[in-house]
Amino acid sequence: MKEDINTEEISLVELFHIIWKRKNLIITLFIISVLSALVYSLLSPKIYSASSIILLPSEKGTSGLSSLLSSLPVNIGLLGGITPGANFVAILKSRRAAEYVFDKLKLDNYFEGKLREEKIEALRKIVRITSNEKENTITITVESKDPKLSADIANTYIEALERTIGSLNISSAKRERIFIEEQLKRVEKDLRIAEEKLKNFQEKHLLVDIDSEAKVLINNLADLSAQRESCEISIKLARRNLDDLQNMLMEQTNLQKKDILAITSLTYTSSLNEWREKLISQEVDLALLSLEYGPEHPKVVAAKASVDMTKKVMRDEIERISKAIGNYSLDKLFSLQLEIVFNESKMKALDSVIKKYEKKLSQLPSLGLELGRLMRELKVQETIYTLLTSQYEQAKVNEAKENVTIQVIDYAIPPTKKSKPSTTLNVLIAGVSSIFLGIFLVFFLDFWKKFREELKNMERA
Repeated sequence: MKEDINTEEISLVELFHIIWKRKNLIITLFIISVLSALVYSLLSPKIYSASSIILLPSEKGTSGLSSLLSSLPVNIGLLGGITPGANFVAILKSRRAAEYVFDKLKLDNYFEGKLREEKIEALRKIVRITSNEKENTITITVESKDPKLSADIANTYIEALERTIGSLNISSAKRERIFIEEQLKRVEKDLRIAEEKLKNFQEKHLLVDIDSEAKVLINNLADLSAQRESCEISIKLARRNLDDLQNMLMEQTNLQKKDILAITSLTYTSSLNEWREKLISQEVDLALLSLEYGPEHPKVVAAKASVDMTKKVMRDEIERISKAIGNYSLDKLFSLQLEIVFNESKMKALDSVIKKYEKKLSQLPSLGLELGRLMRELKVQETIYTLLTSQYEQAKVNEAKENVTIQVIDYAIPPTKKSKPSTTLNVLIAGVSSIFLGIFLVFFLDFWKKFREELKNMERA
């Protein structure tokens, strides 16, 4: 045991002796490395880092397709967790944001490169976007040779984010408000035309009014037509939302257009078609009973319950199909598709009832018939206008609720100290590395010396 200890001590002494013999090599290498690192750090261009920090909107405060997707459960890897933060990071990393900053700050002469694309790519390389999910923040960090420019670029990226969000119209409530606004303008124009036509007819034929029975008929027709127009507007809006959702799914997942169409076509299975035909028949009965008895009559209440029950069965069938596919992230697609089916069924039912009432209206004398039609058209436009006005006000409220505002915690300021190169760190790394390299060279040279001596001894022998 003592011999082993002595051998180990001798080995350590020998190793130290080898290093000590060539200590000058290690010291020289150390001095050269440290001086080289020091000179490099002093002569290298100074890089300044500036950062701006923004606070993400809470997911409770966001809606629209973007937040809709973020709330969808993930299954079979089809959709990642799409959060407001992920959307903001994607926008900040986009070429569109870089182009805005490049043009706003006129950086054409700052970056090297012959082509504009090369210079924009160089800008994107000095920008780092990081998100902190725990703190719910995004940090925009810019590194450049000019401290003021670093701060300007970081702050201008915030402007780019605000402008991009506004131009993309990612708010579903905003799209709904714009759509209803367009419809409202159209109906307002149609209402003025209807009023003018009725006025001109009455002045020309000196026919001001019709009998009470015809008035009831016209009011019923107007109500039915207004309901039909409402269904048509709902279908258009649902189809817009459906297209937007499909496009977003294709952008953020590996789904193709044909795959989405194949999935949504499942709402037209044979079993659902049978229920849809039944729903149309029930909607016809409901419309007729409502006109005859009023909305509070027991027969009307029973008819509404039947319609609701049929819709529930169809929703349950869609849920069963979703489970069979194994992906709940497509629920909203099915929901929008089903909403279209419900409104189309109601439209068909209303068309059937409207034809019956138009047949009764056509039995009026020619002048009375024309007056009745004009009065009906005016009544329809008035009803639709009232309906759309109410929906428009609600859409404005919804838009105000889901407006995304960028909350800036810290704007970037020009840094006073450089971030790169770090002289202390470079010298430390160079010094430590040179010591290890020197020790390696010492042992290698000692090994090489002994190896050559052995070769010479072998040759002599």
